[in-house]
Amino acid sequence: MGRKRSNDEDNGINLDSLMDALTNVVAVLILVLLLVQADVTQKVDAFLKDLKPATQEEVDQARKELEELKKQTQTKSEQLEQEPPPPEEIEDKKRELAMMEQNLEKNNELLVNVNQLRELEKKVRDERDEAQQQTNLVMEEIARLEAMLDQTPVLTAPPAEEVTIPNSRPIPENADIYYALVFGNRVHLIDPVTLLEKFMEEFEEHKRDFRLERVKQQGADLYIHDQLRIAEHFKSFNFNPMRGQKIELLPNTYGTRMGLRITPDAANGGIPMDAMQQPGSEFERAMNGLASNKRAVIMFWVAPDSFNTYLIARKLADKAGVAAGWEVRGDTSYYLPINDVEVRALEIMPPEMAKPKPPTNDPPKLEPKLD
Repeated sequence: MGRKRSNDEDNGINLDSLMDALTNVVAVLILVLLLVQADVTQKVDAFLKDLKPATQEEVDQARKELEELKKQTQTKSEQLEQEPPPPEEIEDKKRELAMMEQNLEKNNELLVNVNQLRELEKKVRDERDEAQQQTNLVMEEIARLEAMLDQTPVLTAPPAEEVTIPNSRPIPENADIYYALVFGNRVHLIDPVTLLEKFMEEFEEHKRDFRLERVKQQGADLYIHDQLRIAEHFKSFNFNPMRGQKIELLPNTYGTRMGLRITPDAANGGIPMDAMQQPGSEFERAMNGLASNKRAVIMFWVAPDSFNTYLIARKLADKAGVAAGWEVRGDTSYYLPINDVEVRALEIMPPEMAKPKPPTNDPPKLEPKLD
């Protein structure tokens, strides 16, 4: 006979497993709660341990701050209980605020202007002080010069000399013109006749070395020469000039004629005014030598500062019987053109330089005259 099942096994539900699960969950929650409580306890202990106890002064300060906060709270509460201002008063306050803002902007602008004025005032004061220092220096210099002037003897001017200008006459076409440059109270004699003769003698001897081209034309043929070769040849040529004179052969960039420039030694060359007043001076001997040449003419180029020197030299020339003339000129050198030698220009003249000059109303230049 078989075993009979119980009613619990057939019809009931077994809750043992559910109870075990709930028990485990509760146990875990209890364990977590214990751990959290233990950690919080440690944190509180650590906070309280690290917390620095307040001093009596800090407690009093905290109480004062608390009382101030209570007063402010009371004031705010009273303000909240008050009725709001009417719109008209609010508008008036807004207008006052706007006017205050405008005044603030104007005040800021005025403050900036004041700062600028202060900087300008400082700059003007500095400039004034500097100008005052310069004025003091000038006044001291004036006082020093006045003291020196008081100690300087009064010089009397030499008596005026009467100069007569004789009637002028043209220079003869075949005249041998010599020049005397009078400047720095010295007379520098220029002998272009002898210098040109020496140049032509040397040129004729070596002209085949300088020749570039032969141009056939009616009458005598025209020979064109290389001016650079000529200049190189005469660079070391000894013209045997007068004492202290420098002779240079100058090429012509755009022209077909060369020239000699004679430059005296302004400081040590020539004949001083004092030396000319001595009997038998170098200038007197030179004038006596020119007197033997009936075609000789001496032209004086006189600088404005050396007119007295010219008067002495002119008396010696008249005494020797040499025809003479003079011009007021400040030249310190003489240029002698060489018209008998045709050369090739170094460069072609630019068109703007070749254009003829427009007519002017200047008076025509006069030829030099003899006195």
